[in-house]
Amino acid sequence: MKKTSLLLILLGLLLWQCGSTPKPVMYDVKGKIAGLDNKKAYLSSFDKNLKSMALDTVTVTDSIFDFKVPQQNPTIAIISFEGAKLRIPVIIGDGNVDMIVDDHNPFESDLSKTTSQLTQKFFQYERYVTKDKQKGMLLMQKYRTQPDPKKRDSIKTAFDQWRKDAEAYQYDYINKNKDIVGLIVMQSILSSPNADFEKIRKTFETYPANTKTTNLGKYINTLILTKGATEIGGKAPNFTGTTPDGKKLTLTQAMGKVTIIDFWASWCRPCRNENPYVVQIYNKYHNQGLNIIGVSLDKNKESWVRAIKDDGLKWQHVSNLKFWQEPIAKLYGVMSIPQTFIIDAKGIIRAKNLRREELEKKIKELLDE
Repeated sequence: MKKTSLLLILLGLLLWQCGSTPKPVMYDVKGKIAGLDNKKAYLSSFDKNLKSMALDTVTVTDSIFDFKVPQQNPTIAIISFEGAKLRIPVIIGDGNVDMIVDDHNPFESDLSKTTSQLTQKFFQYERYVTKDKQKGMLLMQKYRTQPDPKKRDSIKTAFDQWRKDAEAYQYDYINKNKDIVGLIVMQSILSSPNADFEKIRKTFETYPANTKTTNLGKYINTLILTKGATEIGGKAPNFTGTTPDGKKLTLTQAMGKVTIIDFWASWCRPCRNENPYVVQIYNKYHNQGLNIIGVSLDKNKESWVRAIKDDGLKWQHVSNLKFWQEPIAKLYGVMSIPQTFIIDAKGIIRAKNLRREELEKKIKELLDE
């Protein structure tokens, strides 16, 4: 009888253990920050379209904020604060994040108590890149203030080598670090108009499945597919946008013998600086068959229309006034502006992101074909 009772007890315990749900492992994402007591702290991440996605909200108490997140496939998250511009990117899901925040440069925050190795790794990368960028800025400053032409040439050579080395470092990094940090660096490279799409595509294919299927991985995969459709030699995707007077205009309606698709915005200073040169080229070659269609990433119609008038942009323009969510920009994989696509009469992309003399040379070459 005793043996039977003991057996039943053991069986009951086994069934109870099998039927119980184990508690998920939870990690802290916490920090100490001065001057924000009683303010809200927000933790957010991104969906597969890179739109912000709220995760949690807490109140800063005694200079401490503390979020709880489950163990999960690591992903990037952003910590932000009520009434402050500060944004701190971290990696969540692989350990605790525990920092003393440097509100001047978040990547200089004290992470000595952080067990999230990916957050440690991410901050280490950002610290390196920040210091390396300072080298490039110093060379540029020396170039601008050096009156001696020979010395200027020498500084320019050094700057060109620095830029080449910086790009090589990034490509080497994504090849050797096939994790969420590698994806973050990959996204940064893809935001450059001159990114080596084919090299990035091949590298992305070698990443593990659990990294590629994160929301950031899905976004990058979509971006790679999009950029593949807008490489030189491909057919420019047709699109429809709204003109300043509220009418619909398609790319095919705006095309000439040669067409420049110009992605810009009224708030983009580099775009506005390039506009006088584009105006000169348009005035010189429009009668020979050059057309331009400007696609603006503005969100305020009044600012957009005023910039068109102020800069004398006589060509056709469209915008859905959706800022970085502009669907035409997404269709073309545009992540930074200015960007240009030069297409021929058949709609084939013949060149991208040319400026000034190089742009005029290519326009003349295509018009002479």
